[in-house]
Amino acid sequence: MQPHSHIRTFTHLHINTFTHNVMRFDEAAATWDESPARQERARALAGELIPIIQNNNLKTGLDFGAATGLLSVYLMGRLEQITLVDVSEGMIREAERKIKQLEATNMEAIRRNLLTEPLGRQFDILYTLMTLHHIKDVGEALNTFYRHLRPGGYCCIADLDQEDGSFHAEFPDFDGHNGFDQRELKVLMEKVGFTAVHSHLFYSIMHEGRQYPLFLMVGRKE
Repeated sequence: MQPHSHIRTFTHLHINTFTHNVMRFDEAAATWDESPARQERARALAGELIPIIQNNNLKTGLDFGAATGLLSVYLMGRLEQITLVDVSEGMIREAERKIKQLEATNMEAIRRNLLTEPLGRQFDILYTLMTLHHIKDVGEALNTFYRHLRPGGYCCIADLDQEDGSFHAEFPDFDGHNGFDQRELKVLMEKVGFTAVHSHLFYSIMHEGRQYPLFLMVGRKE
C-alpha cells in the first residue's frame, strides 16, 4: 500500500526539533495536573493501555512526551519500570517532584529530545499522549519509537483525530499538525516496520465549545 502524496507534509518537514513551544510548556508545568479534563483523559488512556500491558506481560515502559508523568502514575503499578522523557525542563522538574512524593522507585524522569539523543536502550511498550502533533517530522519520530522498542514491543500513540486547525487557534505560533488522518498515520507506521497496526477513537476533548476526538493507534515491532 502506497502512502497518499500529501503524506509528504508529515515526513519531509524539518527533522531537528519539536515545534517551538517548549517555553509555553515550561510555564504551564506547575499547574498542569490541576486540569480535571487532563486527568480524565490520562485515566481514559491508562484504561486502554492496561489490558495491552497485562495481556502481553509487558514489564518496561517509555512515556514519550511525558509532561509531569500524569499518565504514567496510573500505570506505575502495572509496569516494573517506567522512564518518563520530555523536552520541557519545567515538566521534568514537576515529574521528578511527583516521583519523589509518591516514592515511586520504579519511575525515572529524563529531560531529552529522543529524536536527536536516543537513550540507547529498549522497552516493552512506548506510549505517548497528545505529543506527536507537536513534532514536525512524524516519520522520524516513528523511527525513533521503533528503535526504542525491543522485538515484540508495542507502540501506542494517542493523539488528535484530524481537525481543521481550530484546536490550537489561540496559539498563532503553533506550527505542528492539525491532528492526523488515522489511515495515513497507519501507512507511516507500517512503512517504519510496525505490524498489526490498528486504531480506534477512545476519548473526546471538549474545547471552546467543540468536541475533538482522540484516537489510540497501536503497532507491534516484530
